[in-house]
Amino acid sequence: MTTFSQAVAPSARPLTKLFTGAALTAGLLFASLAPAFASPKEEAINYVQQLADETISILSKDGQTPSEREAAFRELFTKNLDIPRVAGFALGQYARLPSPEEKKEYIQLIEEFIVKVYANRLSAYTDQTFHVNGAVEKGSKGKEVIVDSKIEFASGREPVPVDWWLLRQDEGFKVFDVKVLGIWMAQEQRDTFISVIRNNGGKFEPLLKHLRAQIGQAEKEIQQKLTGEAQPQPGETPSEEQDAATASE
Repeated sequence: MTTFSQAVAPSARPLTKLFTGAALTAGLLFASLAPAFASPKEEAINYVQQLADETISILSKDGQTPSEREAAFRELFTKNLDIPRVAGFALGQYARLPSPEEKKEYIQLIEEFIVKVYANRLSAYTDQTFHVNGAVEKGSKGKEVIVDSKIEFASGREPVPVDWWLLRQDEGFKVFDVKVLGIWMAQEQRDTFISVIRNNGGKFEPLLKHLRAQIGQAEKEIQQKLTGEAQPQPGETPSEEQDAATASE
C-alpha cells in the first residue's frame, strides 16, 4: 500500500529545488536593486552630497568670469530649490496680498535675489570641504528630511554647521530651507518680508522695492570684488601703489 508521503515524494523533491532556485534568484534580484529601495534618509544624504559636490565644482573651476559663475549657480539653484514654495512661505500671512502681476514679479525677484545674494556669499568659500553627518525624517510620511552637514576649511577656520530641509517631490528632493550657523534662511527672510509689509501699511509694493534694493546691493558688492580687491580695508595702511595712484589724481 502506498502511503501519502510516498505518493507525493517524487514530485516534492523537484518542487523543493524549484522553490530554492526561485528564492536564490529573488535574493539576487533584490540585492541588485537595493540602491533603488534606499530609505528616505539615505536618498536625502546622497542628494545633499551631490548638491554640495556640484557647488564646490562651480567654486573651484578656474578661468570663470563672474557672469559664468552666476549662470552656473542660477542653473543649480533653480533646479534644486523649490522657489515658488519658498516665496509663498516667506510672505507668511500676506501670501494672498499681492495682485497676479505683483506675485509674478515677486517670484522673479525672489529667484534673482537668491542667485545674486547667495552666489555672492558662496564665492567667498574657495578652500572648503563638505561633510554630511546624517539625516532625520521630519514627520512620519518620509516626505520631509533634515540633513545635518558641516563645511570645513583648509585654513583652519572654525567649521560651519549647515542643515538642509528637504521636501520629497515626484522627481526626487528639492531644498525648502537651509540653516547656517543656527539660522534658517527662509525663516529669516520671512521675518524681514513681513516686517517690511507691516511697516508700510500692509502694502506689497515696498517689499518689491526692498528686493530690488537687495539685488542691487549684491550686484554692487560683486563689482567691488572685481575692481576693489586691492583697496585697503578700514584700519589698513594703503600700499605704495595706491599712494602713487592717489597722488597722481
